[in-house]
Amino acid sequence: MTTPLALLRQHSLTDLVRDEIERCIAAGQLEPGAKLVEADWAARLQVSRGPVREAFRALEQAGLVRNEKHRGVFVRRVSGAEAGELAALCTVLEEAACRTLAARIDAAQVADLRARLDHMRDTLAHTDADTPYTQAREAFRDALVAAAGNDKLHEAYRRAVREWRLSPRDALTDAARERSYARHRAILNALASRDAEEAAALMRAQD
Repeated sequence: MTTPLALLRQHSLTDLVRDEIERCIAAGQLEPGAKLVEADWAARLQVSRGPVREAFRALEQAGLVRNEKHRGVFVRRVSGAEAGELAALCTVLEEAACRTLAARIDAAQVADLRARLDHMRDTLAHTDADTPYTQAREAFRDALVAAAGNDKLHEAYRRAVREWRLSPRDALTDAARERSYARHRAILNALASRDAEEAAALMRAQD
């Protein structure tokens, strides 16, 4: 009989494997269409194949990989049409978060978001790559949605973002990053002023 300690260890290892694969996908180290080999990941993370198999199942449920019969497990490809739907869903959830947060935001939340906004500003100097700014922008938005205090909304948002990351996207130009940063600064100012509609309207603009 499996002991509670063994079950806990198995669950922890599964989480470790899932988180590492998800990190690699988010960082672009595993591109859409890449094949995930159970034995390779077990060796790479020095775990048995059981947690890897369970992690693959969890990633499939999260919409990040697909399991093709007799072929294996692959990082999902997201079509342009699906990417548009996911982007629209993210925007709806972000707007809802803005409206909720504006009514309850406190000084500590403003300070946290301000720090994340400052990090976005600092990444503007990375003119050789779009990734640092994009990651900082996503971190700001995720923190904003989390601050709204609705766990289900945040969970749905994170899932949509994880899937959206699998879609092909053009890098932002320097000018586009500057405009994006200015808009996010205006979003935070609107939230700090408890102007829900202004924050939501600014969030609705795309970059």
